[in-house]
Amino acid sequence: MKKGKTVITVSGEAMSGKSHLIFLLKKCLQENGFDVKHEVSLDYQDEDDFERQIDQSFYKVIDHIKEQREIIIKEEQEIEKL
Repeated sequence: MKKGKTVITVSGEAMSGKSHLIFLLKKCLQENGFDVKHEVSLDYQDEDDFERQIDQSFYKVIDHIKEQREIIIKEEQEIEKL
């Protein structure tokens, strides 16, 4: 059976913590058995480069985000084109 896709997009201003939030989300999903494909931004060469640059402890990243950011979760439904 072919798997469906869910695309999670993280947006925000420059230096708003998008990469750190993606790091946390990706790690959480992978640790719970999800197959995660990470399409890195132009800031990184590939997933390995992303992991090296965001190489911080999980809890340090959480603390940093909690101290400096309000997170808004917004759900959008993609309408399938015919």
